[in-house]
Amino acid sequence: MFEAEWQKLKFDFDNLNSNFETHIDRRPNEQMCRLLILGEDHRYNIHPGVDPIAICRALWRTYFCRRPEGGSTIAMQLVRTISGRYEKTPTRKILEIVLAVRLTKHVDRERLPCLYLWVAYYGWRMNNFLQACDRLSIDPNSSSLEDAAQLVARLKYPEPRISNLERKRKIEVRCAYLANRYRNRGNRLRTELAGSDGTVQSTGATGKIN
Repeated sequence: MFEAEWQKLKFDFDNLNSNFETHIDRRPNEQMCRLLILGEDHRYNIHPGVDPIAICRALWRTYFCRRPEGGSTIAMQLVRTISGRYEKTPTRKILEIVLAVRLTKHVDRERLPCLYLWVAYYGWRMNNFLQACDRLSIDPNSSSLEDAAQLVARLKYPEPRISNLERKRKIEVRCAYLANRYRNRGNRLRTELAGSDGTVQSTGATGKIN
C-alpha cells in the first residue's frame, strides 16, 4: 500500500513542481516561507518530516485536554494537500507520516515550504497562492512583513465566504503573532536553515523527485 501511494504522490508532486516552475515571476518569497516555518513547524530544520514532539503534544491536548490539535509538519500538510485525503482515521494519518518522511528525504528541504504555500488553501476563492495574492492585493516581489503575515495567517484561519468580526479578529491576532515571531527569530531561523546538517538529499533547483 505504501509503495503504491508513494508512486502516486511522486507523480502528483512532479506535476505540481512543473506548474510551479512556469511561474518564476510570482512565487512565495523567502520571508513568507520563514513565517510559515515559524508559525506552523518551528522544528522544521531538525526533524525528518514528522515532529514526534508535536505529535505527542497534539495527542495529549486532543484526548486529555479536549483541545483538538493536529501536530502536522509542513511536509505532512503538503502530502495531505497533494493527495486530497483529509479523512480523520489512524490509517490515513500513518500513511501521511510515512509519505512525509519519504518526501522530505528525497526533495530539497528548502523547497517544501514554498511548494506548500503554492498549493495551500487560504479561504473563499483563495484555493492557491496566486488566487490569495490577487484577492489580498499582495505582490510577492515587493511585499512587506505585514503583507506576508496576512497571507500566512490565513492558513490557520481561512478567509470565510462571508466575512465576520470574529474571524477578522483571529486573523489579525495571528498576523501580529507571526510578525512578532519573525522579528525575534527570523534571522536566526535563516542561519539555522543554512547550517542544516545535510541529512536531506537535495534534488537541485527543479526539486523533482528522483
